[in-house]
Amino acid sequence: MGKISVIAIERQYCSGGSEIGKLVADKLGIGCYDREIVNMAALRMGISADKVRKMEESLINPLRTPISFRIGRQDQLDAFEKVFAAETEIITEIAKQGPCVIVGRCAGYILKNVVPTLKVYIYSTQESRMERAMDEHGVALDDVEGVLKRYDKKRGDFFNVNTQKNWSSMLTYDVCLNSSALGTEGCADAIVAMAKRK
Repeated sequence: MGKISVIAIERQYCSGGSEIGKLVADKLGIGCYDREIVNMAALRMGISADKVRKMEESLINPLRTPISFRIGRQDQLDAFEKVFAAETEIITEIAKQGPCVIVGRCAGYILKNVVPTLKVYIYSTQESRMERAMDEHGVALDDVEGVLKRYDKKRGDFFNVNTQKNWSSMLTYDVCLNSSALGTEGCADAIVAMAKRK
């Protein structure tokens, strides 16, 4: 790789971002961390990976929630913050070990002052995402639009609250790639080319 040490990928649900991350890592001969970060956080916190995922999803957005309501849900806020703190430590440690790809969990923001990081956002057309959700995840046609919207909201809220930036804004990233136009292989090749630039 060139000056870039870490490739941090955020992605719309069912846009192929995880697959692209693995392809990039394979092409560059480096590690790829995605769901592994959840497992590592669970081990560090002494709880199950399922519980970490539930704690991630229990987010209450402090910017949109009345203070009176937040006070009654302080335990959930504390749990969410502990998960993010553990994941931040793990992502930082992984990045310092050498070049890698990290998918999701605000890695681009976490590493902004740690190592040179290429921040990538993968998106796709609604039609393409619906097809992938039905084919690869078995989501029913009647449910698919709601599922896409729900998962995007979870990812967006997690990112926005922890970074104070806009998850879906192109201004948040170095590059945004449309996987329905370029294909997963095309996106991976584009990212590899950028990572190799001196």
